[in-house]
Amino acid sequence: MKRFNNKDFLHTIALHLDLFNTIGGGVSKTYARVKKEQESAVIEVWAAGVNPELFKVVLRRNTLTVNSVLTSDHSPNVTVPIFSRTFILPPIVDLNQIEALYQDGKLRIKLPYHEAADRPREIEIKQL
Repeated sequence: MKRFNNKDFLHTIALHLDLFNTIGGGVSKTYARVKKEQESAVIEVWAAGVNPELFKVVLRRNTLTVNSVLTSDHSPNVTVPIFSRTFILPPIVDLNQIEALYQDGKLRIKLPYHEAADRPREIEIKQL
């Protein structure tokens, strides 16, 4: 059996194995909950062991994606996805006012409703 003399190679292989092993068995499942309130909705995301810096919240049209990847301190090119959740936002949500806050191990994304959403509006009936 040959011995590897390249310690960097062995370290990189060990790091990869550790990352995949952690993802496979050591990281708890992410939990997301949507709470509807009077003037907004709130998405709460719990991901045990995930640093706040690893969260990403991306809005594209009416689709909100929350994800996180695990990166290596030793090899920045090595990334492993931890989770990804996608939410389709209804037209009632004011897309320009969405806010995200991380506190006490929980990511909270506030989805405020448009002000006009609660006010009824009478639609004129046109005759042809």
